[in-house]
Amino acid sequence: MITKTVDLIGNFIINILKQLFSILEFIGECISALIKSIYYLFLGKLNFKKTIEQAALIGADSVGISLVIIFITGGVISLQLARYFYMSGGEAYVGGLVSIVVIRELAPVFTALVISARAGTAIASELGNMQITEQVDAMKTLNVDPIKYLVLPRVLASAAVVPLVTVLAIVIGVFGGMAVAKLSINLHQNRFLNSVWLYTATKDLYICMIKSFIFGIALSLVCSMRGLKTKGGARDVGKAVTSSAIWTTVVILVLDYLVTWIMS
Repeated sequence: MITKTVDLIGNFIINILKQLFSILEFIGECISALIKSIYYLFLGKLNFKKTIEQAALIGADSVGISLVIIFITGGVISLQLARYFYMSGGEAYVGGLVSIVVIRELAPVFTALVISARAGTAIASELGNMQITEQVDAMKTLNVDPIKYLVLPRVLASAAVVPLVTVLAIVIGVFGGMAVAKLSINLHQNRFLNSVWLYTATKDLYICMIKSFIFGIALSLVCSMRGLKTKGGARDVGKAVTSSAIWTTVVILVLDYLVTWIMS
């Protein structure tokens, strides 16, 4: 009985250590791929046409659902704030608070999560299929680095597209909050926008753009590397897609905390 208990505890600890080592190994591979991508970028070895194609795909796949989600979320935040502030006579602050929440957190985080769920998983699926059909091995045989040809264009495209979609999300989120404030407490749009103007600082926009840029790099890098690590068959591609969705969600939230802590 004691021997079995010790074996179970030992196996549990070994499995935990294996998982931890696997996580650290994947993080190291992502960092290595990022360094290689930066190196190829400074050498001017960027496939510009492929980068534009990836940017168009990422934006087209994600912009619509991103704006819908941010519009609804901005409206919900406004609805929660407007009623309580109206009862205390502070309805003039609703616009400013909604804009701060949308700009600092909701727009960059939700946009990155939506893009990772739509375009990021598509990247993992595409590269995973290329991996299991030995297309990536064929590229290596021809002395073509997959990081340069497959990862760099996607990382650069995502780093450019996510901030652009985030800017649109900010406008739509604030507009959603303004519409709900008008419908719920009849707050005039001029008072709402005046509050936005007074309480939104330039620093908020800087933080938002820095977050969205970092999120764009992180989500495309993680999804690309999960796809390239796929082994086996079609079932393993599905596992890679699921894994990429989980990984990007965790990474985005962790990075959001770190950037907020550093920039605050």
